[in-house]
Amino acid sequence: MPYRLPDPEDKSRYVRTKFDEIAHQYDRFNDLITQGQHRWWKRVLVRRLGIRPGDRGLDLCCGTGDIALRCLPPLRGRGTLVAADFSLNMLGIARQRLGAGNGSAAVRAPVLCADAMRLPFADASFAFVSIGYGLRNVADLPGCLAEIRRVLRPGGVLASLDIGKARYRWIRPFVDAYLFHVVPWIGKLLYPGQEMYTYLPHSTTRFPDQAALKELMLRGGFATVDVVEHLFGTSAIHVARKA
Repeated sequence: MPYRLPDPEDKSRYVRTKFDEIAHQYDRFNDLITQGQHRWWKRVLVRRLGIRPGDRGLDLCCGTGDIALRCLPPLRGRGTLVAADFSLNMLGIARQRLGAGNGSAAVRAPVLCADAMRLPFADASFAFVSIGYGLRNVADLPGCLAEIRRVLRPGGVLASLDIGKARYRWIRPFVDAYLFHVVPWIGKLLYPGQEMYTYLPHSTTRFPDQAALKELMLRGGFATVDVVEHLFGTSAIHVARKA
């Protein structure tokens, strides 16, 4: 029976439940399907944030805290980094990692349960917002971007890492074969019977390509948007700045 994506009204509940179920295998899964390259892409994302000592930042849809952990060194022992997600099991891992990886007690790194569609923060709260593989999982992409823009300070930066559309047509059949056949197979080896590993590649079918996402960000009020591509465009970082 063909896999069917959850309806928009059920998406948030579905994603939260499934990420809770795969939390303990999530980092290993990312290592396997990207051959470890996601670690490099996350380092690039953090550099593009332009983090300065004393900044207050938000790692949204933080998962296991992999990006949040990389945001701590540029703060140089000063400032605050908030890690937020709505999966409690993911947050449990993030809390352990940030507690162990925060070498300076001067950097506050609270880990909070929060919905990306209704952020519990005041307007203009953060100098930067990072998000990795999160935007394609929200139920309302324009609404989520509006929430992120709301909590960014003037001049603040959003950097989002996600799957992109292959730049060349000839490579797309190979990318599709990998996403829709190899990725679920790897997932089944890690966690037999878990359909989340089938959801993840299928979720890309409703996610805009790089140009469309950039346009959506610009229409949503961001002043500038830069796109950094890797692997022929199959991985993309969008860097959007609030006026």
